[in-house]
Formats: sequence, structure tokens, C-alpha cells
Amino acid sequence: MKIWRAAVFCLYALLFFDLSVFAYSNLDADSDYIFTLKDNDGIMLAGVDENVEVVSDRLNIYKADADTIERLEEFGMIEYAEKDYDIWLDSAENTSIYNDPLFNTQWYFEKHNLEYAKKHLGTGEGVRVAVLDSGVTLHPDFNLNKIEKGYNYKAPDKTGNEISSNDTIGNQNHGTQVAGIICAQSNNELGVAGIAEDVTIVPLVVYRDGKGQVSDVIAAIEDAVSLYECDVINMSLSSSPNENDSKLLQKAVDFADENNVILVAAVGNDGKTGKKYPASCENVIGVGSVNSDIKVSYFSQRNDSVDIAAAGEGLTLPDSKGEYASGLDGTGLKGTSFSAPIISGFAALLKGKYPDIDNELFLKILKAGSADIDALGYDVYTGYGLFDAKESVRFLEEGYDFFISPVYKTNSEMRIKVFGDIAEGCLNFAVYDEKGRLKYIDITDLKTQDGLFYKKYDYNLEEGEKIKIFAFDSLENMRPLGKSRVIQY
Repeated sequence: MKIWRAAVFCLYALLFFDLSVFAYSNLDADSDYIFTLKDNDGIMLAGVDENVEVVSDRLNIYKADADTIERLEEFGMIEYAEKDYDIWLDSAENTSIYNDPLFNTQWYFEKHNLEYAKKHLGTGEGVRVAVLDSGVTLHPDFNLNKIEKGYNYKAPDKTGNEISSNDTIGNQNHGTQVAGIICAQSNNELGVAGIAEDVTIVPLVVYRDGKGQVSDVIAAIEDAVSLYECDVINMSLSSSPNENDSKLLQKAVDFADENNVILVAAVGNDGKTGKKYPASCENVIGVGSVNSDIKVSYFSQRNDSVDIAAAGEGLTLPDSKGEYASGLDGTGLKGTSFSAPIISGFAALLKGKYPDIDNELFLKILKAGSADIDALGYDVYTGYGLFDAKESVRFLEEGYDFFISPVYKTNSEMRIKVFGDIAEGCLNFAVYDEKGRLKYIDITDLKTQDGLFYKKYDYNLEEGEKIKIFAFDSLENMRPLGKSRVIQY
């Protein structure tokens, strides 16, 4: 297709955004659209001509991105627009984005918008992930060329059994299941799909028969950084020392953090307030668990080590026998151990495209991209909210100045979270319907916390209804701050 190069038609633009125009305000910012013009006389809009392509000059059909469509609509030029939808060869029924037969059990792909992240970030090629666990079986659903030997810190076996320090295959399911969430191969007509299937997994065995010592974890963290040159460290394990007894573990964590390695850990599974380590260490991303109904798991720890919430129930994962485990009760595997590698897998995708991302920036990305699903603001049950890979990527790629996080709805209550460099107390919200009619306006104070602004209000959003939310400074200046957000339930 050729770029639209027609005769110039000069437009003297409006100085202010007209809030009454919303015919195409519910556009997907990441999609292209095809459209027709009300007056097809070969016009060219100053400043947007490079963004418009000719699909059919004869049929008056053109193509542009969502931002360009909105600008054209502001000037009343769009006659009709629709998304430029994907098509597939119709040789077989397309019921899933993957042909992995157990993919339908992986509800977290949809809930966390992981496919969006994979399309935008790649598959983790070149990224190295240390799995501090019980070892990783050479499962047929793994790319065995991407599973390194690693090291077994529990060898030699003190019971007299001969175990080599290079024996990291492991005879327990746990490490294999954790690795499977991260690196299982996608679209291989086998088992499940991994989040970052092209990463290299470095198994570091730090416990056997469910037990280990913090000294092994410290040694493994140091080796993961200096010897194995890993980019991400996953720790689906925990201990409960006195707070003053975690200083040496913190020293190892700080060493990894100083070397630009992202550390992720499970927060623990006794459902109480006691702190578990390493999740409670500074510079570690602590991950709590939710079920498929997006409710906090009964077993997930409740304390300030929780930074983010991810799926941790109803899971089917590769096991150490080369098969797949789904729990003895048929409801699926569960535990914050399996929530953590979802975040580690996402970290690996990010590292593949943006290798300089560190723990501080990674936490910021998770904060802004998550939906506030529990108590208003940060809470000890879900941290900053429900992990959303799509919104986290959008935040990273659209900039940090202003971002409306996913809007979460419970019954009639709407929860809004904004990341922005805005003075406290001067941020307000307005809600418009599809026809540009003002439905709600808020000029009350917000809860501010950790660089985020939180607000909730009652709004009876009917099924199928679309609304547009934007933030503004004051009634005297209602121009939108940053991009608005369109939601529909």
C-alpha cells in the first residue's frame, strides 16, 4: 500500500479538545483501523498524512492507527471506521491461540494478558533464568538445549547416597513445575504453553526432600549472578527466620540487585501475617496468589512482602515423570510457588527486549500496570494489585509521566489507579458515555501512595456499556491529563 499523497487541504485546528466527540473514542490503541471519509476529494491533513495509507482509492477506503482516527474524527471527517481484523487460513478450527492440548487449563494467560506481552516482547531469547528449587527434569515439553546443568548445592548426600553436584535433574515435581510455567514450549502439540519458551533455564538445587538451608540460597544467588550470568532469579521457596537473622541473605540479594538481576520470590503459603524470606527482603518482588475468580487465595501470605498478585490455583503443569500434574483432588495445583514464576516469566520477556531493566523499574512497571482489586491502594493481600502484562508493557512503552491503570469493577464500585507526576490533591476524574454525555464527575481528594493515586466511586455500569474515563486538574481546566481509558463490562 502506498502512503496517502494527495492535494493539500489546510485545516485550522481547534485549540482545545472537544469533549462532545466520542463516536470513535473506544478504539484499541494497539490496533490499526480501516475507514472511509465523509468527503473523498483527496484531502491531506497537516501533520497526519504520513500516518494514512490507501487501501482502495476507488472505494474511498484508507488505513490508519487509532490516534490518527481520533484526530480525524475530531475534525468530523470520518464517515465510518472499523478495526483491521486479523484473518487465518481456514484449514482447521481455530479454537485457541496455541495447539498445546492442555492450554485450556492455563486460565492465567487470559487473566494476565500474557499473549499481548509475548507478541510485543518476544519469547525471551538470550535471557537466562536461574530456578532456585529442587531441580528440573528434562521434560519432553522443554527445549532440552535450553536447560543447562546448573549446580546441586545439596550434594554430596549426607545419608550416604551418591549425588553429584552436577545432578540438577531432581526427583521432585516442584522445580520442574516452576520451570514449566516459564519455559514449556508453545505450539508443539504437547502439554502446556510457557510464558518465555526461548529462555535458558539454569537449575540450582537448594533443597531436597522439601528441606534446605539459607546458606544454599545465598550461594546459589551469588553463583547465578557471577558464574551463570543470569538475568532473572526465581525463588519459589521461603523460610521464617527472625528478622535480624536475614541480613546475610539480604546481602546476597543486594549483590544481585547491584548487578541488574531481577529477583522474584513466592510470599509463602500459610495464609498468615508472618514474614517469609527471601520475599520479605528488599529488592525482591514478592508474589501472592489469586484464584481464577480473582479472589485472594486462602493460603497466600498477608503482609507487606506482597508486591503483586498472580495466578496460584487450578494449575496443570509438567511433572518430574515427563507427564503433567493437576493435583490429587482434580482442582489443579496451587501455591504461591506457582505465582512467582508467572512474574519471572514476564520479567524474562522484558529483559529480552529491554536488558537494562532493574528491580526498581520492574516494580514500577508492575505497580502501574496492575488493577487495584482489593482494599483501596496498596494492601497486604494483593500488594499493588492483579498482574496485567498488557498494561505493564503499555506503561513501559508509553512513558511514565501519566498512566491510568486498569479500572477494576466490583459490583457497582469502580476503582481507578493513576501513575503520574501530579501534585497531591489536584487530580480529578470525569466519565463520559459513548455519545459524549457526562455521566460522572469527581472533584474530591484521592488516596496517594508510593507515587500512585487511588480513587473509587459508585457507578452502575450496565452490561455492554462503554464509558471513557479521563483525569483533569480542576473545573477551571478540564483538559485531559494524558491518555483517557475506555472500559466496557
